[in-house]
Amino acid sequence: MSVKWNIIAPVRKPADLEGVAPGKLPEKLLKPVKGGGKLHWRAASAWDAMVEAAKIDGIELKPTSSGDTYRSYESQLMAFRQRYQKEPIAGASTRTFEGIKWYKKSPSLASLAAPGTSQHNSGLAVDIHTASEPKRLEWLIANVRKFGFSWEVVPEEPWHLRYTEGDNPPPAVVDYINANGGVSVPSAVVAPNPNAKQQAQTKPILVKDYNGRAVKEAQSLLTKHGFQSKPDGDFGLKTQAAVKAFQLSRGIDPSGDVDLLTWEALLS
Repeated sequence: MSVKWNIIAPVRKPADLEGVAPGKLPEKLLKPVKGGGKLHWRAASAWDAMVEAAKIDGIELKPTSSGDTYRSYESQLMAFRQRYQKEPIAGASTRTFEGIKWYKKSPSLASLAAPGTSQHNSGLAVDIHTASEPKRLEWLIANVRKFGFSWEVVPEEPWHLRYTEGDNPPPAVVDYINANGGVSVPSAVVAPNPNAKQQAQTKPILVKDYNGRAVKEAQSLLTKHGFQSKPDGDFGLKTQAAVKAFQLSRGIDPSGDVDLLTWEALLS
């Protein structure tokens, strides 16, 4: 069956999920989202940005429930056992879990990924309430990629979206982040730098329209701290906005210039 929302992109996971068991995410990687539940902090910013954009267009987006955002391994396992069984059922759809084939108990039940294999377990997936409502679905078709989401199971699951862009959120998400004071990056993502003050003293003061390697370094550091800035070496208006948002988050006068104090904070 062909549908207009056959929009599927591969998932690129944020770097801080490397080595983290699905469904076992530490709380510091999760962030509450609009409508209830939690997502990985990167997906949370993208989701909140999309919710706000939809609201402006008169469309409400919310999860079907808080359990349809991030799911722990235990909650996925409980739901899986409610829907699947080991005893064979002729003609039933199946899932493989722990090397064993499991059979869906009833065709009327929604399919569910085996524990540890769902993007819900990585905090990157959200199921949208009444996603098939025509106006809502049309809005999603036109906008999901702008915010770094795509579908996964087509055409069976129009409600199920995953965040696909890893540590490189799209411009629409970057704009939302910068307009809302940046994001709080988990401490595990940005390691402390004891030499930040000394290193800052070797850096030039950067102002709007400055170009060069130092600008590119500052842009990369802004992104590392959660204030997305394209590392093109050009200190334009978007980079200045990201600098101001970063400065506000650190209690620095929001001049928009990368001065000594801002360099120290970026390098910390």
